[in-house]
Amino acid sequence: MKHRSYLPEQERAARSKLSKLLHDKPFVAGSLVKMARTCGKVTCKCAKGDKHVSWYLAVRHKAARKMICIPRTREQEVMQWVNTYKEIANQIDIVSQQCLERLAITDKKERRRDS
Repeated sequence: MKHRSYLPEQERAARSKLSKLLHDKPFVAGSLVKMARTCGKVTCKCAKGDKHVSWYLAVRHKAARKMICIPRTREQEVMQWVNTYKEIANQIDIVSQQCLERLAITDKKERRRDS
């Protein structure tokens, strides 16, 4: 395997950031959804239309979507996990794009050599 110094600066930076994110921060592959619901108690305010609002984490598990209620005390923490996952996905896209560009350049060079 070649040393990383042959990689473009943008790819090296993305790989470095990706490595730090994966190593240092928790993440979850999912989305946060704000939902308003009724609790079912006849005397509750939600029965009159003022619904209870809470955050849910939507994740896929074996091709099925699961909605996990997030306690108020952990909302900010889970939001950070989701944001970390989004940043990881962004860095992966950058690395992938750089690899595709390298492949296209290599492919062009090989075509010229074969001609």
